[in-house]
Amino acid sequence: MMHRMIGRQIQWVVQAQRGILLGLLGLLLQVTSVQAAQSTPESSATPNEVITQTANELLSIIEDAREYYDEDPNRFYGKVEAILTPVVDMRRFSAGVMAKYYRKASKEQRRRFLAVFQNSMIRTYAKGLLAFSNEEIRVLEPKAASRDPKRDSVAMEVISVDGTVYPILYSMRKGKDKQWRITNVTVNGINLGLTFRNQFDSAMQAHSRDVDYVIDNWLKSDTASVVKKDAEVAE
Repeated sequence: MMHRMIGRQIQWVVQAQRGILLGLLGLLLQVTSVQAAQSTPESSATPNEVITQTANELLSIIEDAREYYDEDPNRFYGKVEAILTPVVDMRRFSAGVMAKYYRKASKEQRRRFLAVFQNSMIRTYAKGLLAFSNEEIRVLEPKAASRDPKRDSVAMEVISVDGTVYPILYSMRKGKDKQWRITNVTVNGINLGLTFRNQFDSAMQAHSRDVDYVIDNWLKSDTASVVKKDAEVAE
């Protein structure tokens, strides 16, 4: 009974993630309120400029992708990965998802989860790009300078057709190379990093904290299969 409950909870989380990520992709495609850093070196670009420049790059590949995606989806995944990898801190993101299990995991397990997590994020982002529907987007100017020179955030608003406003917040961190990267996203009050972290923890508990099993099944069937085995046994 408990396993079936865990299974339903994680399936709900997966469905929520799909909606969240589709919304995030919509944001990146329609950012128009700040100018892209066309001549500014990446190392000195502001957080707002990083987001806007990424949006322009994604926009430049989306129309062509609609023509070839069905026949060659990996081609599109590769292009999206090339754009997002430099601006999303996947290592920090994946470590945060593993949370307490990261400290006990071996270097190989950390490496494997980073690769699997990045693959799942890129594929979800890419599919979301193709499913994007036009919405009004506002990039908000920062109210005040960040107190921490290595941390900042970019606030956005998505206005739906019926006028509903959905707030988005990109958490960003400046690396040793002076480049700003996305470390987390909060959409309408839903913390994406925390959502993934809870999903990973639930999967670990459902499988006797078998980190290898959770990693191996993270990408299969949108990670819902992580609890599938125990749910079947419980029935």
